[in-house]
Amino acid sequence: MQKEHKHCNRTIPGLLTALVLVCLGLAPATQAAGHRSIVGMWSVHYVSNAGFPDASAYIQWHSDGLEFEGANVAPGAFCQGTYKQARDGSYHDYHIAWTFDSTGTVNGHWDETMVTTVGTDGNTYSGTYVRDFYDVNGNFLFEDNGTMTATRLNPEY
Repeated sequence: MQKEHKHCNRTIPGLLTALVLVCLGLAPATQAAGHRSIVGMWSVHYVSNAGFPDASAYIQWHSDGLEFEGANVAPGAFCQGTYKQARDGSYHDYHIAWTFDSTGTVNGHWDETMVTTVGTDGNTYSGTYVRDFYDVNGNFLFEDNGTMTATRLNPEY
């Protein structure tokens, strides 16, 4: 019994040490796989594949899975959405916004899905988007899709 107890005293700490080293060794691999945080404020540039004008926005990604965007489209668009991180490290976002006619009257809405990947530096991201536009009765009107690039806005104190 004494011999078995000595063996356990050496084996268990050895296994725990090996486990800790493996976990520490996997941390850089996880970072390399693209699992970087998107939480924060970003300046975003959209380019349409459908011929619509380029757009810019400020997007705030929150740690609770909510996302808010203020875009430079007339008369001004405020969008809100929810997101989650996929196993591959990309972020999948769904958000919605009202659309307006030239007088500022609501004439429908659009739904947008985005897939983004934060760059290895943690201060850029890029991805794709698809926007589906609907009238006030919910009838589909048209689709826009394209790409986006973003730069993190770091706080300056």
